[in-house]
Amino acid sequence: MTIKTTRRPRVLFINEYSGDTEADQAIRDIADVYWFHGLDYEAAVPVVREMVEQYGPFDAFAGLFYIGDKFPMKWDEKLLGALAPHCKLYAGPGAGYDKVDVDWITSTGAYYANSPREVGRRTADGALMLLLAAMRGLTPQDQSVRSGGWRDSGVRTLDWRASTVGIIGLGNIGHMLADMCAALGMNIIYTSRHRKDVPYEHVGLDELYARADCVVLTCPLTEETKGMINREAISKMKDGVVLVNVARGEVVKEDDLVEALESRKVMRAALDVFENEPSVHSKLRSNPHVTLSPHSAAAPDSMSKGMNREVIRNVIRFLETGVPNTPVNALQLKEAAHGGSATKTKVKVVNGNA
Repeated sequence: MTIKTTRRPRVLFINEYSGDTEADQAIRDIADVYWFHGLDYEAAVPVVREMVEQYGPFDAFAGLFYIGDKFPMKWDEKLLGALAPHCKLYAGPGAGYDKVDVDWITSTGAYYANSPREVGRRTADGALMLLLAAMRGLTPQDQSVRSGGWRDSGVRTLDWRASTVGIIGLGNIGHMLADMCAALGMNIIYTSRHRKDVPYEHVGLDELYARADCVVLTCPLTEETKGMINREAISKMKDGVVLVNVARGEVVKEDDLVEALESRKVMRAALDVFENEPSVHSKLRSNPHVTLSPHSAAAPDSMSKGMNREVIRNVIRFLETGVPNTPVNALQLKEAAHGGSATKTKVKVVNGNA
């Protein structure tokens, strides 16, 4: 899919600059760059169409990370249709792509590339922070002091050097988290779609539930994982388990988690993502045994430079070689090229965390 043209390639960006001056200059050295400011979905739809009509066709479309309530917006045919079929790369910021219609992009013969490395490293850092806080009972102790008291002697802690941490989804984030936890002396078990070449024990999901003192979710959001942490799953876990979620909110049935927290089946929970975010279940907000983080485990305010650099490098690699650095649908495109129908290809994983 190498770009062959007598003109310079054209790239349409959401937002003008990445925060990395070298990356910004590198893409401008090889392509004509057009951009529009980050908008909400409905406002962006006509803007994309107008940009194509005035300056297109575009060879690649890319989104640069920005902080806002509407980020990330949905990427689907309604938003991107005017770019097809000429555009052959859609490059987005972040590891997850549950708001991206990868099936439609594949049907146009184009790549979708995510940017998992920077956000993955920082999300793993944030997951460790949440895990340690939950194991030590930091949130209830904090609330005890804020309410005018002192140390709450009823708060039970876990010694991480004597604890087993079960990680569900040993992808980029899960693997980095496992390495950090192991360095602190924790025993690591994991379950994942594929057994990995790692020094940790691969177990089935039910065995993980039965053995783990702490269950950490770093898995992708798929048809199989949506709602997987429910009343039945929690019943298989140890009494007094700690639950940490940095995956996607919809992996957890929040009503069932609330019930388990109230019964103390789940001793504490630390949550960075929520089933209906930005709305948070009222009983999670009021429970002193829940640490709440507003989808900020990756510390997004200082993340944009590194993640946007990944986006631009995906575009540059694609323009130079025809393939981006981190395509998520390369297999589907290959199958379509060998006689399969791209429109019938289904990309089951809808979030690239694992």
